Amino acid sequence: METFEKVIDSSIAYLVGRTSRSIIKRLTKKFSDAEFDVSYEQWSILVHLYRKDGQTQQELSNIAVKDKAAITRLLNVLEKKNIVLRIPDRNDKRSKLVYLTNKAKDFKPELIAVVEELLEEAEQGIPLEEMARCKTTLNKIFSNFDRLNQ
Repeated sequence: METFEKVIDSSIAYLVGRTSRSIIKRLTKKFSDAEFDVSYEQWSILVHLYRKDGQTQQELSNIAVKDKAAITRLLNVLEKKNIVLRIPDRNDKRSKLVYLTNKAKDFKPELIAVVEELLEEAEQGIPLEEMARCKTTLNKIFSNFDRLNQ
């Protein structure tokens, strides 16, 4: 049983997965309490569009680390909610560029405020140095997998 606990219950994969599910659950509740009709998955797309508006679905797929089908489903929902729109790319007729609507731009500050509250909750009681080490380590783990998944 000790080996099982070591491999499963205390593994970095289990701990990161459990933490991720907890963050998703909490952020979903916070968005709902603030009366935003945006899921965690939809937020993960909006973040990248807030950074750079007018990306292709393929670019969003790559940067969000999601497959094309998942991106298409998320964009379909966001489009129905009038949060994004897809416009044919002038340089490549096979491709569409995804843009934020004015509605999405207008509620950006409120969405970010909700996320900032969540981050404050997450980092409560954790010294800054420890948080910085944790982020560095998680980024290294991501890079290891990103390199292997290419």
